[in-house]
Amino acid sequence: MSVNYNSGFKIFSWNVGGARSNAFSRSLRLALQLHRPDFVILLEPQISGEVANKVCEKLGYPDVIQVEANGRSGGIWLFWNAKNFGISIDSAGSQHLTLSVLKDNNRRWKLTAMYASPRQQFQKLLWKCLIEESKNIEYPWVLTGDFNAILSPFETTGQTTTRTLRRCKRFGDWINEAELVDLGFSGPNQTWCRGGQVQTYRASRLDRSLCNMEWNKVFPNTTVVHLARLSSDHNPILTTVPTQGATHPSSKHFNFEAAWLTHADFQKFLNDNWNGQNLNLPSALQEFSDRLQSWSKLVFGSVFQRKKRLVARIEGIERKLALSFHPGLAKLHTKLAAELEKTMEHEELYWFQRARESWVKYSERNTTYFHQIANIRRRLNIIECLKNVDGEWIRDIQKLAKLVFDFFSNLYLQ
Repeated sequence: MSVNYNSGFKIFSWNVGGARSNAFSRSLRLALQLHRPDFVILLEPQISGEVANKVCEKLGYPDVIQVEANGRSGGIWLFWNAKNFGISIDSAGSQHLTLSVLKDNNRRWKLTAMYASPRQQFQKLLWKCLIEESKNIEYPWVLTGDFNAILSPFETTGQTTTRTLRRCKRFGDWINEAELVDLGFSGPNQTWCRGGQVQTYRASRLDRSLCNMEWNKVFPNTTVVHLARLSSDHNPILTTVPTQGATHPSSKHFNFEAAWLTHADFQKFLNDNWNGQNLNLPSALQEFSDRLQSWSKLVFGSVFQRKKRLVARIEGIERKLALSFHPGLAKLHTKLAAELEKTMEHEELYWFQRARESWVKYSERNTTYFHQIANIRRRLNIIECLKNVDGEWIRDIQKLAKLVFDFFSNLYLQ
């Protein structure tokens, strides 16, 4: 499947706890002005019928799908602009809405808006339904909304009970069986809270975004931010897929590649270039790292480019051998195949090193798995926001840089 995914998009999801009030309307308008999402998912509006239609009309989005609330319980509204995206409904129920999204006639992915019931018997039905759906989904798939479940006791306040652990395991088992991964988050740890006193206060991470492996491969830089909680007991969450090629500003730093150790000339290079005796340690390390990076570029080369080049050469030799056998070509084929095997081992080491999954035995390497883990780690290493001394969450890139600079300046230079 070859699909072109270039332009980014944003998915805004919020359990509003009632969409009738003026406070809700003001809070939603503010969030839409600040973040300009392409998709807006509103959960638990607590209104339906003609009243709901009038509220939806005021939001300004030309297109909407509504899963009606059952009285004051449940309900899913999803808004988008048909000029930018084509939508078709795959499945809908009281707890979820799954859509196929088409962009520019050549980009297809799946979106599931979630409102899982807090009642376990209904959740079990939802998990079972989505596991069946997952078996037939070959495109990138993201699920976002209120799951009314936690993955570990660390995602909630209060005492850990046996019942809590059972519910965590049940939710985790479903995620594993559906072959999904959590996209992580930045911002406050919990997305729901209730109670104004120390004795009554409870908070949990009930809202999240999950994705399948295809999404993680196609959209590896997806980020999730827990936004400010306004006029509801839930925080909105914003899932962002940046435009392809857009990156966070960063400084390149030196990485020692484990694959270098497997090169036949590395030991000689080390003996010839390590000059730790005549310099202080920082200077010696800097000089050696500069020489090592030059050696890597000139001698070791790019693992990925080398792999493509070797595959192309092997395919060319096989085409010639198919026409007429030549022992020299057959010998070269064997040599290149061995070199390709070594290069693929280097690639596995590359992803293994970035995954840092020490609990997986080295002899059981799996490049695809380590690539997925590395993508997750890379996403978690992106700083989307930080809290300043006044308790305010800072998201602007320039303000973030100044916040970090000021913090460490005060820490070390005073």
